[in-house]
Amino acid sequence: MEKTHMMQEHEKNLDLEMRTNVPRWVDAQQSELNWWAHFRDLPFYRNHSFERHWTERVSAFGINQSDFRGKNIIEVGCGPFGVVSCTFPESYKIGIDPLIGRYKDRAAPDERTLLVGSVGESLPIRADSADLVFCMNVIDHVMSAQKVMLEIRRILKKSARLILEVHTFPAIFAPIMMFDHPHTYHWTKNRLLQLMRDFRFTIDRIDDVKFAVPLALKSRLTPSYWKYIFGNWFMKLTYISATRSD
Repeated sequence: MEKTHMMQEHEKNLDLEMRTNVPRWVDAQQSELNWWAHFRDLPFYRNHSFERHWTERVSAFGINQSDFRGKNIIEVGCGPFGVVSCTFPESYKIGIDPLIGRYKDRAAPDERTLLVGSVGESLPIRADSADLVFCMNVIDHVMSAQKVMLEIRRILKKSARLILEVHTFPAIFAPIMMFDHPHTYHWTKNRLLQLMRDFRFTIDRIDDVKFAVPLALKSRLTPSYWKYIFGNWFMKLTYISATRSD
């Protein structure tokens, strides 16, 4: 009975956090739509190949796409050009994204790929069914990171793998990150690792990749590009490979 009461209190706290974040999340979703509507205007994205990018990232984690032939792959927060739309042609894939029907441009899914409009806090996926889950640049855009991690853990098969990508910052910048309104969370590496431990994921590998965006001198003088200058100096892309432990 004690355990059940504690679980109920925990769920209430998560629900409260989620409701508190909803207004900011709604604003963040609109910012996300605006970014994707104009991302090709950014000089460093004009000739960007998402297929090449995701193929390289998958390979960097030692994942052989052919090993997942006929298996189930889920991407939480797939966006318009996610992993499931660009890789694993012989797998059964589901991409989850609340904005999937609103992007002006997106990759065309193949016959093995299903794109679903839903949120990470409530995944329309059967428990213990996923052989591999991707969650790339998502956990800082959600209403409740804890509920998302609970859902990912729920859908993963035992010992199945999660690949997570998160923008991380030095802790010293935490007080000013609250002004970055398009993001509902801002993660330090230590805080992110604690999140993984809290939900009983066993971390297999961590890669920190420097956020490097080439900027022309002219663009460096433009306020809309200043966040990329900040990212070049202080931000990292933290990639985590983890397995569900029981």
